[in-house]
This record gives sequence, C-alpha cells and structure tokens, in this order.
Amino acid sequence: MGSGASSTSKVVCENVNNNDKDMCRSQNEKRSTIQNSNKFSIRNRKSKLSSFSITVDSDDGDNIIEDKFILTTRNEVQYICNQLTRNKLYCDPHFPANDRVLFFNGYHNDRVIKWIRPQDLVLDGTEPEMMIDGVTRDDIQQGILGDCWFLSSCAAVSQQQRFMKTILPKDQPLCGQGYKGVVCFRFWRFGDWVEVYIDDRLPTVNRKLIYAHCTEANEFWVALIEKAYAKLRGCYQSLEGGQTMDALVDLTGGLAERYMLEEYDPNMYRLILRAHKNGAFITCSRKGDWNDSTKSDATGLVSGHAYTITCVIKIKHQMGEEKLLRIRNPWGDATEWKGSWSDNDVNWKWVDSETKQMMDIQSKDDGEFWMSFKDFYRHFQEVTICLTGPDFDGDGVSDAVGHMEMISGQWKGKSAGGSRNNLDLFTNNPQYLLTLTEPDDFNLQTDDPELEGMCSVVIALMQEQKPTREADQNSHQQIAFVIYEIDNPNERLTKRYFHSHHERGRSGLYINYREVSGRFELSPGHYVIIPSMFQPHIEGRFLIRVFGEKKFSLTR
Repeated sequence: MGSGASSTSKVVCENVNNNDKDMCRSQNEKRSTIQNSNKFSIRNRKSKLSSFSITVDSDDGDNIIEDKFILTTRNEVQYICNQLTRNKLYCDPHFPANDRVLFFNGYHNDRVIKWIRPQDLVLDGTEPEMMIDGVTRDDIQQGILGDCWFLSSCAAVSQQQRFMKTILPKDQPLCGQGYKGVVCFRFWRFGDWVEVYIDDRLPTVNRKLIYAHCTEANEFWVALIEKAYAKLRGCYQSLEGGQTMDALVDLTGGLAERYMLEEYDPNMYRLILRAHKNGAFITCSRKGDWNDSTKSDATGLVSGHAYTITCVIKIKHQMGEEKLLRIRNPWGDATEWKGSWSDNDVNWKWVDSETKQMMDIQSKDDGEFWMSFKDFYRHFQEVTICLTGPDFDGDGVSDAVGHMEMISGQWKGKSAGGSRNNLDLFTNNPQYLLTLTEPDDFNLQTDDPELEGMCSVVIALMQEQKPTREADQNSHQQIAFVIYEIDNPNERLTKRYFHSHHERGRSGLYINYREVSGRFELSPGHYVIIPSMFQPHIEGRFLIRVFGEKKFSLTR
C-alpha cells in the first residue's frame, strides 16, 4: 500500500530439526490511490491509478530505444546533447514521454495527458527553478499517484542538506544559459550511488502537473525527483505502493528499521527522540483499507497512508508537561489531525509564547500538525527509522563504524536452495565466512558487563529490485539469513552440521521486504552467514552488508 503498511499472514513450515522452524510472513500489500490535491478536475478520483484513462500527446520528437531498463549514462547524454540542433532539447530515449512510462503494460485511452517542460509551465515573466531558497519539507505536495511512502521519505531527507546535495547535483538550469532539457539525480542502489538522467518533460492535464509537485508554482525539484525515481523503478505506476524503508535507503544509503506500534511502550518515545536528535530520518504510517486512503476519517488522519515525523519534543506548560511529535502529511493541504494539540486546539493556551515561538507554532492548512505521543501511539501502527550508520545497541543513535564490509552474490540454479525446511536444498545456498578477531572496546562505567569481550555487529541482507513495467513482477521474495558459529573456516557447512548445531542468530521470519537486518553480540571467532529465500529454485541477486566497531573479514 502507499504507506508501506500492510496486513500479514504467517505460514509455519516444519523443519527437519525439531528445535527449529523456518517461518515466512507474507506482506499482502494493497495499493492506495491518493486524492488529487490539484485544483483541476480529474475524473474518477477514487479509482486506482490503472483505471485513469489517458492519451499521450507530446510536442517533442522522441528517438525511442525499446530496451526497457537502461539507465542512460553520462557519456550517452553528453553525446545526444552535442548532436542537438538549435532550439532542440534533450529527449530521454529510455524513458520517453508516452504511456509506456506511466502505467504497467501501457494504456491507450481517451484522456489527453500532455508532457510539458517547466519553462513552458510557468507564468509569463517568471522562470522555472529547480529549487527556491533551498529544499524544505514544505515543498512537497502529493498528486494522484499513491507514492506517499516515497514523498514522506523525501520530506524526511530534505531536512539534511548534505544528503540533498548528493541526491541533487547543483547547477542544473531549467531554462536560459546552459539549459539542454536534461536533469540528473543520484540514488543509492544495491551498494552504489547511481546517476539517473531524465529529460524535464512532465505529465500534465490542462497544463497542471498531475503527479507530485512543489508548493511554489515555479519550483520543480519534487516533480523531477519523482520522475527520476519512477525511471529507476521502471515506470510511474511502480511507485504506486511501497515501503518507506526502501525509499529512505535509496535516498541515503543508510540502514532502515521498521517498528510495529502494538502494546504501548514508553521506551519508543525515547527511541524516536534520540533518533531525531541524532539526525535520523523518521516516517510513520497507518494501516487500513486502500479504498479509504483517498480521504481522512473523523480524526483528520488517512488510513493506509505514510507521514513524516519532522520534530520530537517534550514541553512544560501550565497544566504539566507533554511529549509531542510534529507530523507532516505529504498531501500538503488541510488534511490534518483534528484532535488534541492540533492547530488552534485549546491546549495551546496553556503554553507560553516563548515556547510556542521556539516550536515555530503555525496555524496553516499545510498538512503539518502536532499531536501527543499517546495519541500518536493510538492512531499510528508503524514507525520507520533510517540511520546513516548502524545502531549497535538499539538506542536509536548511529554508532561509530570502525569497519564495514559489503559483498554481493546470487541465488542461481543449484544455489537457490530455499529455507531450512528442506536441508538437502538449503545446504546449497551461498555461504559467507565472517571472521571476528578483536572484541569491541569496553567501558566498565557505561557498558553492560555481559558485553565485555564481545563484538557488536549489524548484518543486513538486501535482495535486488529490478525495474519493471509489468504489474506481476513488482514484488519481493521472502528472504532471511541465519548465522552459525564454526571451528573450521575452510569447509562449507553440510546437512549433517545443520542436524547437530543450532544457529547463533537470524534475521527473523522470512519476509518479503527488500532488506532485512539484525544486531548481534558475538564472541571473536569464525561464523558462517547463509542468506536464502523461503522458496527454493527462485533466482535472484543479493547484497550483504556487515558493520562492526573493530576490523573483521567477510569472504565467500
């Protein structure tokens, strides 16, 4: 669904070893269609994106290359731009301005969508700009596409300019001197920062942008980053539903973890507060039926929708104290929380003017609002925290990384062995040797005595996500990893070993997330990491990242 929230079903399968059971959890993701916040009328606003009828009308000529999934290289872009004749602008040969890049499998219907460049969308006398007065969370307004999970992540990351400078290279004019009609963004993808080049033609109806856009009419970074991400994923419709944790990783290269808000846990506030103070990116979401995700309920909140947490604070007032969170709806309109501590709520009269000024309290229909932590826990079901480094002790703070190793591999043919429910096949999965040689530094005053002599490591397993323009290919496999301690680092683990030894750690249930991770306290020694899918005989590529405080080795 748009928020990344989902219902789950568990499938329990017996393992050969009666002491272990490998289970999978299927995230039955639903897709949400988001209310169109533009002022022009779109027929059937509550329908799924796929039923939105279009005919594409482009004024630019395209030299379309039929290969679906090529990311245009810098050299190719430069070559094309050098061949442009006067008054001609760059047209992306791999992501053309037609319905193939809008929808899975393409559509040919009766509503006209025109692709227009920013310089032709602004009012006379004004010029289009990539950004105005920098990038801020207030820039973002969602369109008809159900990609709140991506836009809420953009709003979170926009609060740290160092990441935006990486994502959006400077000096990219949208008109005038040096303008060629081409724009570049960078995303962290499967271990590398990759450049995604697009042309600046954007889909419109009645000269209004139909997808995400900036609140300022002549600012275009939001619409263009959405287009670049759509190209990276295959098409615009591939953004219809997703996980905020995936978007946050793609925008930062960090590690994202998802927390379920079930029974009330006051420690969760501490975790969110510390993460916020230490520069983490935080989003939250509500579960619900995607059919209701086009409108808010009586509380002003939207089911099946993702939001951004933009501030966490505890204040004192005349009636006591309150733990508050500031939350932003990517719709960027009047769809806001209506309960306690909302805009113009009576509670604000107990707060002194100095505190309100410090909190930058504003009563605007901009999608941003305050709410108490208790109300937050009652109305939201998930929190995603993305740290720029590993969190070894689980306190919501990025810890210093002394060493990191990254290795890629693949499940292919015989090595696609599936889970331990069939040990004959499981033995064939790729195996990786993790050698820990030195325990972490230990401070008797601050560290847990049980951790003396141990090594704290964070291990993450990511499966490759390929671009697609076909609906039935837009899903992840259920993945997990297990860790075994070994004496002989020169031999692969066999079926006999699995019968007689227990794991030292695991990522958890097999689940169809793009990335799963875990924190582990291990003694110095040799360990084998075994990544696998739940189902055997399914091929795919994967990436393992291991973070530690001291130097270690990770080899095939």
